[in-house]
Amino acid sequence: MYKITNNLLDINPNQYLMPGHSQTRSNHPHKYRQISTSHNYYKYSFFPRTIAQWNRLPSNVFTHNSLDAFKGALQDINLTTAPFRHLQ
Repeated sequence: MYKITNNLLDINPNQYLMPGHSQTRSNHPHKYRQISTSHNYYKYSFFPRTIAQWNRLPSNVFTHNSLDAFKGALQDINLTTAPFRHLQ
């Protein structure tokens, strides 16, 4: 998702991703609108599943200006605990 958001892949983010609705203290400015679906085959595909995880990342992860720094920040997050556990 980082690569798509930062135009590091040849995928137009505007074609698949819509900016999130609102801002609260627990959200970050890179939040995307969750894709709703009632079909499991799509619900667990890349965009719906990844958007849910992306939106739950803490805002300090997005302060890094390179992919390597972003990956390093992700290593400091325990993705096996709430709120990430039920998304895997």
